[in-house]
Amino acid sequence: MFYFWWFFAAILMLAELLLPGLVVIFVGLGAATVAGLMHYHYIDGLAQQFLVWFGSSLFYCFTLRFLVLRFYKSDKEKKSSHKDEFIFGQTAQVVDAIPENGMGRIYHADTTWQARSKDGSGIAKDEKVKLVGRDNITWIVEKV
Repeated sequence: MFYFWWFFAAILMLAELLLPGLVVIFVGLGAATVAGLMHYHYIDGLAQQFLVWFGSSLFYCFTLRFLVLRFYKSDKEKKSSHKDEFIFGQTAQVVDAIPENGMGRIYHADTTWQARSKDGSGIAKDEKVKLVGRDNITWIVEKV
């Protein structure tokens, strides 16, 4: 049974190459922990093996994973969706005035959206504006 845990650990750690996310490798470390404890005769029963595997895997996932992610940042990057590129330049109508350096609402695509002006100037209600950018769900607009 000792060799099973080493083999299982190796398979899981190699699977991390195919399943990125820093989870499978720590489950594999849990299996390696069981193999190590079995080698030194600290555990021997099947129930003990699974409890140690489960417990150590959880421990590694909730401690080492966050430690590793602190030093190796995610490769997630905010990018404009392709839909945004087609929307930029379209016009919308202001339904709630946009105060100077503040937020208002525009009507576009059959709904209202939060908006702010590009240069921080105020825009009156019912004026036409051009969509020039987006900050999360807030449209950045300028007067037409």
